[in-house]
Amino acid sequence: MADDDVEPKSSPSLSIPQSNSTVEVHIVNTTTDIVVPAKAFIQPVQKGHEYMNLPTFAFLVKNKKLGKMILFDLGCRKDWWNHSPAAHESIQNRIPGLNITKSINEVLREGGEDDSKVDAVVWSHWHWDHTGDISLFPKSADLYVGPGFGKAFMPGYPSRKDSPMLEHDFEGRMVHEVSFDPINKIGNYPSFDLFGDGSFYILDVPGHAVGHIAGLARTTCDTFVFMGGDVCHFGGSFRPTTYKPLPTTIPEFVPLDKNRFHMPCPCSIFTSAHRDPPNARTSTFYKVTQEPGGWYTDPAIAQESVDRLEAFDANENVFVCVAHDGGLMDVVDWFPKGTLNTWKQKGWKARSQWGFLNELPIDGKPGRPWIAPRLIMEGKAVSGNDVKLHIEASL
Repeated sequence: MADDDVEPKSSPSLSIPQSNSTVEVHIVNTTTDIVVPAKAFIQPVQKGHEYMNLPTFAFLVKNKKLGKMILFDLGCRKDWWNHSPAAHESIQNRIPGLNITKSINEVLREGGEDDSKVDAVVWSHWHWDHTGDISLFPKSADLYVGPGFGKAFMPGYPSRKDSPMLEHDFEGRMVHEVSFDPINKIGNYPSFDLFGDGSFYILDVPGHAVGHIAGLARTTCDTFVFMGGDVCHFGGSFRPTTYKPLPTTIPEFVPLDKNRFHMPCPCSIFTSAHRDPPNARTSTFYKVTQEPGGWYTDPAIAQESVDRLEAFDANENVFVCVAHDGGLMDVVDWFPKGTLNTWKQKGWKARSQWGFLNELPIDGKPGRPWIAPRLIMEGKAVSGNDVKLHIEASL
């Protein structure tokens, strides 16, 4: 690999409709920290990266002109053992580490927001680490879900024994299943204008789960935040690309772990273990897993959705924030300390885009330690059997 920087390709047009309407966007750390087996999400799995750290983020979106406030995703409910049987069985059997210290309602209240005034919740998809406990919000808060959600999951448990959702979450609540006109595309994703003013779009981003959707918020007339949900789970799944090559030297403003790396840091430290060495600076570190039992409903379609994401990440006016991207942790102003609306002038895109390198192994040695050492229930580490006994005792 040559030592000089690679000339990036021009980014493709996204064809975002023009509008003068904007929203105020806050990124919320839901305090949902998860450790997962990497093989269920990415391939190939590198030695030392057999497990992935997944912090979990949501977004508070305010359309002040219309007087509307919505949440995009909720993280996991704090009492995760009170999910439906299908959901807590999934956690017990497939998740080695999980810790939630606060519900998103607590986070909002502590930040000075009245959670009773939320007008709507948008679930990127049905997985337990995104749906939270919507029963804590008033019935007046509508729920938006993606295509196919109702047929697959409603009315919910217990009427539907195999549903991962709880029936009482929907009772008395208006549920909107978004339908998309394939003609109205932003990038290559079909879009739906939620407020009807061009300030916030819901995008059809299939493959990871039934009804998976993303959000695109207009933060100024010509800048945007892409709320990716689980289109993928790691920055190295959509970076680098021919539009955004990995630089020869990682810039000093990127918050790499100084206990592991000396700055300036040569990219060769990371590219030496890349899945495609000749193209290590212009192709992603990982692809969507093809592993049986992985967390993607349709891996081939999911990979297409990730590939489409690259055009958004290449655009200098779009800040891509997927729900579990640890590269954001040391960069953005977290709710309630600020908004994402000034992301461009503060340089957060450039600072965060290579933050995922912190998680990569070097010479087979893991990156960062687990962010959740075990399943944590009511402040104590427990086993799957402990959870089962606890649930049975509460029945």
